[in-house]
Amino acid sequence: MREFQPETESLAGALLLAHPSLRDPNFEKTVIFLSMHDGENGAFGVVLNRPSGRRLNELMPNQDLGSLSMVPVYLGGPVATDQLLLAAFRWEETPEGGAWTWRHDLTFETAGEVVQEEGTILRVFAGYAGWGQGQLEKELATSTWLVHTPDDEILHPDLVGMLWKGLVGTHGPVFQFLLNPPENLGNN
Repeated sequence: MREFQPETESLAGALLLAHPSLRDPNFEKTVIFLSMHDGENGAFGVVLNRPSGRRLNELMPNQDLGSLSMVPVYLGGPVATDQLLLAAFRWEETPEGGAWTWRHDLTFETAGEVVQEEGTILRVFAGYAGWGQGQLEKELATSTWLVHTPDDEILHPDLVGMLWKGLVGTHGPVFQFLLNPPENLGNN
């Protein structure tokens, strides 16, 4: 795993994995895609692994959504949960292997156009995760989050249920143990 230096380096495009000991119900066992991170404005991201079980047409039944009607809605985080955020993700090959590009400023009109582009994944998020200036850096210093470089599979719909556990487990044997402790420690 590559070590990030959040004090001097933007984490935009990285994943935040909730530490197994994090018990905040807003973030327990979450995988967050950081869309924005800088020292002056703080950080902004969306939770990737909390599907609402609903599609956009269920939330907006009286709207003609066209190609957007079946887009899944995810619980993006605890901020502005009454607002919908339309985001487009696309995997781009790079000399280093690849990276996700994203847009989270889409209108319904532009989202309808973007969803037609091959290789683009569109998601709708109810709410988002946000941090003020220096707040995320403090949480990283106390190991609230693990920073993870995403691969091209993170948005595959079949992986949502196991995404957090699968990614945290790649951070070494200690985390593998924390994810799969013995049923009764007294028997050891």
